[in-house]
Amino acid sequence: MSPRKIGRRAACRYLLSAAAGGALALSGCGGKTPMGGGYAPDGRIIVNYWNGFTGPDGHTMQAMVRQFQVENRDVVVQEQIIPWGTYYDKLTLSLAYGGAPDVFIMQVFRLPEYASFGAVRPLTDLVAQSGLKAGDFAASAWSRAFYQGTQYGLPLDIFLVGLYYNTRLFEEAGIVDADGKAKPPTTWAEFLEAARKLTKAPHGDQPKQWGFAIQDNHINWCTFAAQYGGAALAADGQHGAMSSPANVAALWQMWDLIYKYKVAPKPEGVDAWLAFRQGRVAMEMAGLFMLHSLQDQAGFPFAGAPVPQFGPHRAAWAGTNVLCQPRGLSPDHARAAWRLMRFLSDHSLTWASAGMAPARANLVNTPAFQALTVQAQFARQIPYICYEPATPQYTGLTAFTDPAIEAVLLDLQTPEDATGEADRRINQLLNRTG
Repeated sequence: MSPRKIGRRAACRYLLSAAAGGALALSGCGGKTPMGGGYAPDGRIIVNYWNGFTGPDGHTMQAMVRQFQVENRDVVVQEQIIPWGTYYDKLTLSLAYGGAPDVFIMQVFRLPEYASFGAVRPLTDLVAQSGLKAGDFAASAWSRAFYQGTQYGLPLDIFLVGLYYNTRLFEEAGIVDADGKAKPPTTWAEFLEAARKLTKAPHGDQPKQWGFAIQDNHINWCTFAAQYGGAALAADGQHGAMSSPANVAALWQMWDLIYKYKVAPKPEGVDAWLAFRQGRVAMEMAGLFMLHSLQDQAGFPFAGAPVPQFGPHRAAWAGTNVLCQPRGLSPDHARAAWRLMRFLSDHSLTWASAGMAPARANLVNTPAFQALTVQAQFARQIPYICYEPATPQYTGLTAFTDPAIEAVLLDLQTPEDATGEADRRINQLLNRTG
């Protein structure tokens, strides 16, 4: 990580802390702007809504917002879509100096950071008045909307990893069911056997077709590690656990796919997702948010399935987008913002069509959702999904976990050496910020 990025993160932490303490009430920029979108000339409440949905999912969200406007003509929603690369920087500055949106999307792995600085409004009162309850949502998504026992977010979705596979390549290799249709693997043995059959290296040359490719080092490792019971932090969140036997075993298994079994390329100089779309890779583990790029490729032969069970436990990486409000909204704006939040949550089946699984528990088994075949297959994993560690230091952790994972997959360090170094640096971070 470059010094520039470290400096920016430290600045963001300072701004959030100062905002929570009111230290930025008067700044060099001329004072703090009140929270809330204000009022239109005709007296209607303006609700500013920020999100990072810049892809095809953004079109779905825009349509949902337009429908809310049709049904709620006393509210004016001003939606702003900001690329994820700059989203949190802009959100941090708005929370610190003023001008924050009335409603904003927060990925749950960032929620503890913002909640710990008091920058997010607790939703306990609004949720209680709405009649919504824990049982209305997937248990894992609901629990991650809380920080230290207080609810700060309303779950909108679950975006989770699953197995994408090329059905044509499977059928050509004879990996089919009784009806002759491509059959995805469900166990480590089946996965390895399929990967071997699907890897083609004429005359011992560099394979022209790979059985598997690691599309995202971090997400793939999180899934492998969770299947062994591992995670980046210890259960108490107070020290690193990268060097635990579970995490080391998971990294060795990923290493084996590349160097022992030779069914996956080194993640260097290879665009794994592009190779999959070109038919040069038969299987990849990737998130639902990648679905649209396949659907937009006319005639591409693919399907989705749950991640195979590589280790002792079933597990699959997941994230959740939650809807939040900034602390300091007026009661009128908080209620108007909640109406938009509740509308989006109530229409999460529409949102699922954008490449998500609904956080609402009662929607997963409906015919309408089951008709979204890839989403429905991935959603079978919801009972055992795993999230990133719930810690305010999350973004700092990845600066140490990800280089360790990459070093192993590039065969630069053993899992034991790489994870030991990662833990040392993680513990230094936690000791400084804990």
